[in-house]
Amino acid sequence: MLRATTSIRKITKNLEKRSSVKNQHENGSSTPVNTEGLAVGPRTKLEEEFNCMAEDIYNYLVHHEKKYVLDDSFINGGNVNSKMRRILVDWLVQVHLRFHLTPETLHLTIFVLDRIIVKNIVSKAEFQLLGVAALFVASKFEDIYLPDILEYELITENTFSKKQILAMEQTILNALNFDLSCPSSLVFLRYISKTLTENDVNPIDKETFYYVHNISKCLGELALLDSVMSTVPRSHVASASMIITLNIISVDGINPKTAASMIRKQFGASKQDIYDAISLLAQVAYKNFRHQKLCAIREKYQSSKFGRVSYLMTDEILEKIHRMGRNLEASEAETSEME
Repeated sequence: MLRATTSIRKITKNLEKRSSVKNQHENGSSTPVNTEGLAVGPRTKLEEEFNCMAEDIYNYLVHHEKKYVLDDSFINGGNVNSKMRRILVDWLVQVHLRFHLTPETLHLTIFVLDRIIVKNIVSKAEFQLLGVAALFVASKFEDIYLPDILEYELITENTFSKKQILAMEQTILNALNFDLSCPSSLVFLRYISKTLTENDVNPIDKETFYYVHNISKCLGELALLDSVMSTVPRSHVASASMIITLNIISVDGINPKTAASMIRKQFGASKQDIYDAISLLAQVAYKNFRHQKLCAIREKYQSSKFGRVSYLMTDEILEKIHRMGRNLEASEAETSEME
């Protein structure tokens, strides 16, 4: 059983204090500022240098991610199943949010979790311990301000000890040969957003695009809940999330079809690859966002820090997303029959 609520309350004061210090250090105030993924203001020298190398960097990342795409059957026949994984991921989203960790940490946590599931070296009884240790490892890799390991003990109401968490950390790192380098869908999404908002020829409504980016992030995190999405390259997940969002929210200066073509070409994906990813993500997002019990991501995106975009995901919008997935699936089926 996953237990977080009671112990989360116990450590909230400590976490809020640490978060406040972090925000003041990063932003000069205690108010979080989120312009992630948007081209804001004139380019700095560092950004100019990055833009010169961006194509090569992302070509490498696309090549590198192929190494970590999992087989369709990666979770079948092992000690855990898709339902157990979904429950654990939802709980980890809550813990990640309470610990005020970076978005990259969440994505890396699920990446680590899935790679250990593939190896089938952890029992059902140790599955929550694996999740806690994966978050512990990921936060060391991605964050500057780290929760104390005692906070990880508390978050499980002392179900697992410091010694057990450290032992599982060692198991994880040895099993993965210390390789934690897979790019997340968030990395690709930020590049897509930056490219779209740097359009000097046709100015973009960046205020609206802020919501587009956050909805796309939300879709990418909803994908983390479902094991089937771990079989899709992260660049395809990011592409699908942005294309879906641009088809449900109109942005001045962006043509959805033109943007979709540009996004696909950015990562060298075929039309069929992207159609498959959109079809899958649309159905997964529709199901997971509406889930009555596993609602951590939906509640997370009700926060002003993420533009309160959960409130934009009305029944009408969700149905539109669902239809998009079903229509693409039907189109693919017709094509297969013709062939």
